Amino acid sequence: MKKKIFVALDFNSLDKAIDTSKKIKNEIAGVKIGTELYTICGSEGLREIKDLGLEIFLDLKLHDIPNQVKKTVAAIASLKSVNYLTVHTSGDYEMLKAAKDAAGNSIELLGVTVLTSQSNIQTLGIKNSIKDQIKLLANLAVKAEISGVISSAQDISLIRSVSQKLKIFCPGIRSGEDNQDQKRVMSYANFSKIADDKTFAVIGRPIIEGDPVQNIKK
Repeated sequence: MKKKIFVALDFNSLDKAIDTSKKIKNEIAGVKIGTELYTICGSEGLREIKDLGLEIFLDLKLHDIPNQVKKTVAAIASLKSVNYLTVHTSGDYEMLKAAKDAAGNSIELLGVTVLTSQSNIQTLGIKNSIKDQIKLLANLAVKAEISGVISSAQDISLIRSVSQKLKIFCPGIRSGEDNQDQKRVMSYANFSKIADDKTFAVIGRPIIEGDPVQNIKK
């Protein structure tokens, strides 16, 4: 069975991140490194985690003018440690295309659609419903020829109506009903029923808090 989980290493310590990764590396597809850990560990930390044999999903959610994004993606690609890198699809086509040009075949780009913590995008002045906005942004990802998107598991079928080829990485996956600071969530049991071989769960606290070995077994 293909491994479906990327574990979010939401730590402020590289030692903790490496220790946790070592304990569960044989049970997961890879790890997600966000802005907190990356700020602390930098490129050297990425290499140490990569040396464990894990795929790295670097979640920086880049969103800037096209030239700046292009240079940042090129710099990250030169590290040769990162498999996946996030950019905001709301940065528009020109920004996504610049990122894609810089990534080449070195990194797969994942476009953030609507954050799983967001349930009312109208407060941002966006008149679309969440689902219409996600569909619009998924189509933009397809147009820019990036590899995949970040979206709630509740929207897997919507993304698949746009593309059968996009990879889908789903945050907000829980072991039960505890939403924590997420709003559009799904249990891992329900996720497993609908996920195809290009769809992955991104799970942090339900695994890394407490005993990660026992948590991953759940």
